Parts: sequence; structure tokens; C-alpha cells
Amino acid sequence: MTLRTKLLTSKLCLAIIPVTLVGAVSFWQVTRAFDHFATQANAALEENNEAARTALIKSQETDLEHVAQQLWNACLVQQGFLEQKLAADLNVARDLLRRAGAISLAEDRIEWQATNQFTKATQTVSLPKMVLGGKPIEQITDATRRAPLVDEVSDMVGSTCTIFQRMNPAGDMLRVCTNVQTPEGSRAVGTFIPATGPDGKPNPVVAKLLKNEPYRGRAYVVNAWYITAYDPIVNEAGEVTGALYVGIKEQSIDQLRNAIMATKVGKTGYAYVVNATGDHRGHYVISEKGERDGEDIWNSRDANGDLFIQNVCNMAVNLKPGEVGHSRYPWKNAEDTVARDKVVKVAYFAPWDWVIGVGSYEDEFYEAVNAMEQRTQEAEVATAQTRQAALGSVIGWTAGIGGISLFATIIVALLIIRSITHPLNRAIAGLNEGSEQVSEAAAQVAAASQHLASGASEQASSLEETSSALEQMAAMTRQSAENARQASALAGEARASAQTGDSTTQHLTQAMSAINESAGQINKIVKVIEEIAFQTNLLALNAAVEAARAGEHGKGFAVVAEEVRNLAQRSAQAARETTGLIEDSVKRAREGSQVTMEVGESLSSIVQSVAKVTDLVGGIATGADEQAQGVEQINSAVSQMDKITQMNAASAEQCASAAEELSAQAQTVKNMVAGLVKVIGGAAVRHTSSRKQAPPVVQAPQPVRAAEPEQPVAKSQQRPAKTQDWRPARQEAPVASASRAGSTDSKFELDNSAGF
Repeated sequence: MTLRTKLLTSKLCLAIIPVTLVGAVSFWQVTRAFDHFATQANAALEENNEAARTALIKSQETDLEHVAQQLWNACLVQQGFLEQKLAADLNVARDLLRRAGAISLAEDRIEWQATNQFTKATQTVSLPKMVLGGKPIEQITDATRRAPLVDEVSDMVGSTCTIFQRMNPAGDMLRVCTNVQTPEGSRAVGTFIPATGPDGKPNPVVAKLLKNEPYRGRAYVVNAWYITAYDPIVNEAGEVTGALYVGIKEQSIDQLRNAIMATKVGKTGYAYVVNATGDHRGHYVISEKGERDGEDIWNSRDANGDLFIQNVCNMAVNLKPGEVGHSRYPWKNAEDTVARDKVVKVAYFAPWDWVIGVGSYEDEFYEAVNAMEQRTQEAEVATAQTRQAALGSVIGWTAGIGGISLFATIIVALLIIRSITHPLNRAIAGLNEGSEQVSEAAAQVAAASQHLASGASEQASSLEETSSALEQMAAMTRQSAENARQASALAGEARASAQTGDSTTQHLTQAMSAINESAGQINKIVKVIEEIAFQTNLLALNAAVEAARAGEHGKGFAVVAEEVRNLAQRSAQAARETTGLIEDSVKRAREGSQVTMEVGESLSSIVQSVAKVTDLVGGIATGADEQAQGVEQINSAVSQMDKITQMNAASAEQCASAAEELSAQAQTVKNMVAGLVKVIGGAAVRHTSSRKQAPPVVQAPQPVRAAEPEQPVAKSQQRPAKTQDWRPARQEAPVASASRAGSTDSKFELDNSAGF
């Protein structure tokens, strides 16, 4: 493009710019106004949506928590009601028992096939017959036959009733009369409550009864859980011989069960109850719709493979009464393609060991939120459409004014553009020549700086490795010195211990010698006793002879003489045994004294050896300390050299960077000159300078081992060898053929063939 064309274009631009500015300002103002409005509206809408989203989610979780709290309160109310009813039912049972007569045990015995209600193990036991009002209680298992007392209680209050008999000293309680039925429909007569449960812990019911205390609470009866009341039966001596029971089956609490099963949260949320502890932990007490009651889900796993029921139960038992816990786990139903997060609120009703759970899928919380977000998107689309319509009006108005201004500007611009280009050509040639010289000099400086930085980097790398090795040697030397000092201390302690042992051995040798002397003295005393016993025996014989001579008058004296003789013989026997023991003790004492002397000699040798080792280790510790100090001094010197080398490398890098910047600036000047030629002439220019293009500048290397530099070219070429550079190669100004024939001048010439 020629300068004429550029000037004409500039005039057109001068006309277009004001119009464009007016249009742009209008466009900007309208856009800004609409954007500001839309931003405020969207921000307010988003803030409201976020607040609504948070409120909805919190509301949903709060609803779950309230439902769990309400169910716990319902259980508490139901417990109070049941306790009152069972207390009244037990009073009725006691009153009927009092009217029927006391319960006692007869002399006759009866055999029972007793069955453990937990393990179902059976054993045969023989027990005294239990008598009610003077009549023995029969083994009635047929539910169609009337049983004494228990059926009367059921007829009056509706609760189940049982009479227990103590089976053994451990306290196992046998059902001898009951209206509690087995799964087969017969009376559970012959089943018993073991004093110790399958888990090895005492049964809480039996433990209370054996203390002659009543039990009130939840208990496992035959094959189901009941809310129960037990009273002990005692004999005249105050011993517990049995128990009287009334209870209500948990599944018979219809009002509470129906309330829990009818609880719904959202579309699919529901409530359930499981046992928390004991042998039936993790079993459904109340399931959704009651279809899975009694099912064991203790080992159920969620979509991540976690035992979520165990986690829920373990968390629940640590909750305070009325407190609600929180749990979240992924769950995938058979009809689901992916797992869904489920939120569960949990409460623990300790009197019944119930874990009350209320859960719902988390994605159901977001349905209302999604609806709000849909409305927000619709509002944003409407705002965008309004904005586009307003901008279209502004653009149309601006285009009309711009067309009129453009026509007037073209006429004025053609009268101004002339005689501007020639003075510029003379400055261009000089600028180009100077930029080439600066570029060549900068390239040479950059190459030299590169070589210097490369060497400094290699030296710095080597010093770093040397410094690191010396630091490791210093650390090892310090550790060796420390180990030597510790070994020296331990050797000193061993020396002291050996000296102490030597001294103790000497004392022991002296004690053994004293024992030998004492044993000799005792032996002498025992010999004296033997002589006394011998003389006493002779005297007793003489006395017996004299008593025999005396006849009837000497019988009493003969008895005394005989007893004295017996005592003398016993004394002699004891003296002989004592002598044997003392001789054995003396022998062992001599052996111990000999061993003690040998140990003393060994300890003395050890003390001498330990002293030598202590001296050697002390010398090693001293040498290690001196070695560590020398290595520290060497390491310090190498560190100082490393710092200086790093400084030199950094300086070389700065020099290379400055040369590179100088070369880049020279190249920039040349590019500007070439661009100026293009702007003025509108066509390529040429030059005939004998100088060749300066090489590209090489980037300064990083402080690592650099590649070997290339050999410089001949000095006559006045430039370093061409190397790779991170920047693109410098562009030469394009050379144009001269418009005038025979032109060989080194100056740039403007192609004015398209002049005025």
C-alpha cells in the first residue's frame, strides 16, 4: 500500500472515527445499561435462588429430624402407657394368684424336656412338682385346653401370662404354665430362660429375679420381643423359686406400629425400626409396610460396600435420649441405573433397644429447587432478547450517519495527499545501516556470554554435588562420633556394673563361708541331742524294768516310762533326719561357695576387659569428634565456593540476557525501518549493501550443564556462528527491484511508479 493510499485511508478514518465513536459510545451506554440491569437482576435472582435452595434443603432435613423426634416421643408415650398397663395387669395376676392359693413345691418330682429359648438345645431335668392352691400344675402344651391362672389373666386383661420355676442354682427359669405360644401354635411349656445368654453375658431378666427384684422392660420371649413385667416368687425361707410374668408382644402395639409404617417423607421416604444390640441386632422390628419384619439386615452394604446399618446402629446407641443423629449413604435399587444418596435421621429409644430411622433420597429435596432454576433461566433468556433488540436500533442509527460523513471525507482527502514521501527515504537508509552494526556486535557479546554462563553453570553444578556429598559425610561423621560417645558411656556403665557384681560376689562368698561354719555348729548340737535321746531311752528302759518289778503299783509308772521312751526315739529319729539335711546343706553350701569364687574370678576378668574397652571407645570418640570438625570446615569452604560460583553464573546469565536484549532491540529497529519503507512505498524495497544479515541472538543458558559451543567462524566474517534461538529468526527487509534502470546504490529507493 502506497503512502497516498494510506493518507487517503487516514482521512477516511478521520471521518469515520467520530461517527464510530458516537455509535460506539451509544452502543456502550446501551450495552452497559442493559448489562448492569441484567447483572443486578441475575445477581438478585441467584441470591434468592441460593437462599431458597438452602432453605428448602434445610427444611427437608429439618422435617426428617422432626419426624424422627416425633416417633421417639411416640415411643416414650407408648412406653409409659404400657408400663402402666403392665403394672395393672401384674396386679390382676397377683390378685388371682392370691385367690387361687399360694405356689409351693411338692415332694414328688417330675421330668421335663427343657428347651433353651435362644439356642433351642434340649436337656432332661427332674424338678419338684409346682403346686398352685394345693393342686399340681400339669404340663399343658395344647392351646385348646384351659391352663390355670394364666388363661384367667389373659381373659381379664388381654396380656400373656407365665408361671416360671427355677431349674437349678444358676437360676435358669422354666415355663411350667403359660399361654405364650410357639411358632407351631402350642403353648411354650418346657422352654426356659437361661441365666447366661448366648453372648456369655448374664440375662438381665434372670439377673434381676435372682436378686429378688422385679424386672420391667423389653425382653425376648420364646421367639419374639415383648414389653414385659416379671415378679419373683419366693418360698418361706426367702429363696427365689420362680417368677410370675405378664407381657405384650411388640407387634401387638398396633397404634404405634401403624403410625411408624404410615410415616412418609416426600415421594419415597419412610420410617423403620431395627434392634441396636444383643443377639437380634440389625433385625427389622418394624419395616416399610411390615413386609420385612424380623429380617436380619445387619450385614447389608450400601453402593460403596460400607456396612451402613452397623454404622447407623453404632452411632445411634451413643445418642442422648431424644437426640437425633444424621447419616448419609449411597443406595442403588434394582430399578435404578446409578446409586442415589440417601439421607437418614436416627434416634435411639434405649428402653426397647430400638433404632428409629427416617430416610429419604437427597435428590427429591432438589425438585423444587430445579423448578426455580428453570424459571431463572427463562428470565435470563427474556432479558437477552430485549438487549439484542435495543442494540439493533443503535447500530442502525449509527450506520446512517456514518455513510453521509464518509462521502464528504473522500472529497477532502484527495486534495491533501502529495509530496510527503521523499524526505523519509533519506533517513531510512541510515537507520538500517546502524541497526545492522548494533545487531552484529550484540550477537558476538551474546555468544561470549553464553560460553561464560555455560562454564559457570557446569562449575556450579559440580560444586553443588561436592557440597551435598560433604554434607552427607559430615552427617555420617557426626553420627559416628555420637555413637562412639554413647558406646563409651555404655562401656563405663558396664564397667561400674561389673565392679558392683564383683563386690557383691565377694560378699556372697563371705556369707557362704559363714553358712558353712553355722552348719558345723548345728551338726554338733544335733549330735548332743542324739546323745541325750540315747540316754533318755536307756533311762526309760530302766524305768520300765523297775515298774515291772513293782507289779500293780508300778503300772502307772510303766506307762509314763513307755511314753518317755517313745519321745526319746522320736527325738533320735528327728535328730538323724536333721543331721542328714544339715549335711546336704553343708555340701550344697560348699558347692555354692566354689561357684561363687569362680563367678568372682570371671567378674574380675570382665571388669579388666571392660576397662580396656572403655579406654578404646573413648579414644575412638575423641578421633570421631576431631574428624567431624575437619569435615565441617571443609564443607563450609566448599559452601562458600559454591556461593561465589553461583554468583558468577548469575552474572554471566545477566550479561547474556543484556546482550540478547541489545540484539533484540537492534532487530526491532531494523524491522521498524522495513515497516516504514513498506508504509511509504507500498511495495518491496531493496538494498545492495555488502553486509550480511546478523545472526539471531542465542538465549542465555540456564544454570545446568550446557552443550559444547560451536567453533567461531573466520574473523573476516565479523559474526558468530549461527545457533538455535527461542525467538523466531530475524526477518530481512524485502529487496525490491529498482524502478530506475542501472541503479546499484546501497540506499533504499521508493517505488513511485504509482505517483501523482
